Amino acid sequence: MLRNSYSRQCPSEQTRKIKRRIRDERTSVPLGGKKLKEDTEKELESLVLGGEHQILEELDKTVQRTELSVSATQRQGVLEKKAPAWEDDDDDQGSVLLTEDRKFAGIKRDEESKITKKEYSHRLKSQFEKLSSTPNWAKLPSERKPQSDSEDSDVEELLQKTGTFLDAPTSLPRGIIQVKPCTDLNKENYMKGGVQALEFHPSAQVALTGGSNNTLTLFQVDGKTNPKIQSFFLENYPITCAHFSRDGEQVIIGSNHKAFKYLDMIAGKVVNVPYKGMEEKSMNKFVLSPDGKYIVFLGKYGRMHFISSKSKEWLFTLTMNGSVQSVAFTSDGQQMYSHGDDGQVYVWDVRTRECIHRFMDEGCTRGTCIAISPNDQYLACGSNTGVVNLYERESCLTGFEPRPVKAIMNLTSSCAIAKFNATSEILAIVSREEEKAIKLVHTASQTVFSNFPDNMDVHMKTPTAIDFSVNSGYLTLGTNRGKAMLYRLKHYGNY
Repeated sequence: MLRNSYSRQCPSEQTRKIKRRIRDERTSVPLGGKKLKEDTEKELESLVLGGEHQILEELDKTVQRTELSVSATQRQGVLEKKAPAWEDDDDDQGSVLLTEDRKFAGIKRDEESKITKKEYSHRLKSQFEKLSSTPNWAKLPSERKPQSDSEDSDVEELLQKTGTFLDAPTSLPRGIIQVKPCTDLNKENYMKGGVQALEFHPSAQVALTGGSNNTLTLFQVDGKTNPKIQSFFLENYPITCAHFSRDGEQVIIGSNHKAFKYLDMIAGKVVNVPYKGMEEKSMNKFVLSPDGKYIVFLGKYGRMHFISSKSKEWLFTLTMNGSVQSVAFTSDGQQMYSHGDDGQVYVWDVRTRECIHRFMDEGCTRGTCIAISPNDQYLACGSNTGVVNLYERESCLTGFEPRPVKAIMNLTSSCAIAKFNATSEILAIVSREEEKAIKLVHTASQTVFSNFPDNMDVHMKTPTAIDFSVNSGYLTLGTNRGKAMLYRLKHYGNY
């Protein structure tokens, strides 16, 4: 206490003495007074403020404390109080239809068919947070890990503008398609005779092949060796058609018999399903509905038999005029289009089991195939002349003679297959009557890619089957020589 009291009083006493000296020296020393004054003032500053070195140290500390305080306050205010740059009330208005499509897996609950956009957004966010932790930039300031000033500035910039953080959306360019030949899909097990069944698994990197050799084979798809997984020999059962079920757990197999078979991939066994009551001699051609509910077998006299995918029981039969050659479903499985030898296309409501519309395929005398793009925008109708008409699907529902947006005339023989890729950007059309009779159509421009097939490819013979992988990363083409050729489409992802 004595030391503290002294330190408070002593400087003031000395200050008074110095001031008296300054007044005395101003009056008594006319020469050299300036230097004496400077020395005296320095002594006074040293006593009061602590000297030049101590003054600079105190100033530096004060400035640093001020800058840190201001910086922290500004960052906290920016991150907590800044309002969004844009808010749209329409984002939370309206509703979303929930179908059986894989993109709604984990979102759809029980028997829900529709939810609000706000609830849909909330479920998407919850699903994302379950699969991956919340990124640091998306957390509240109190939840974040400590960051450096440079990291904070990056977050600040990201919140203010997009800049180059977002890549411009890219669509498939027209003219030339970037394609690379890979090792044949079934190189480890070529088959005798043509490839009749060829398809990629709906979720795994697996593909199947089947044909007149009575053998169904599964391959792992890697583009390099494509190792064989397993083969199943079906005695006296030449395979004409095979498809994976929508859940990927079964393979439905058709042949020229009054029964069809299915492979239970979980149990690893083949099950025979006879149908004695149906007036059909063979069950060699069928399609599966996108919602996974039905297997539709194409019979004689325009009959289309609907079989339950789960129980494998017959449900009902629809019948069109003439013979039915091909059917295709919309993405939700609610409508089915059928094409046949009278040149007309029939539109069916699967729920009511009624024909709700029909129209004439322009210039067609006998329809051979039909396909609907995954986005439901396009409808492709192939004919025995090789002409493939490409329609805007909605335009086909308003009149009897709709006009196609493009009549594709690049095939010179009957079109047997029309197939869209997953993004609806490519339409593959195939004829089984000529070598290399395959064309890839760029749907947006309605033009054909000029570099596929390669005229120098001596291994490509007459095509018999075709399919795109789930994300269009691969294209496989079956031939009459028992090969399943594999190509990498570089524009798309790995699978």
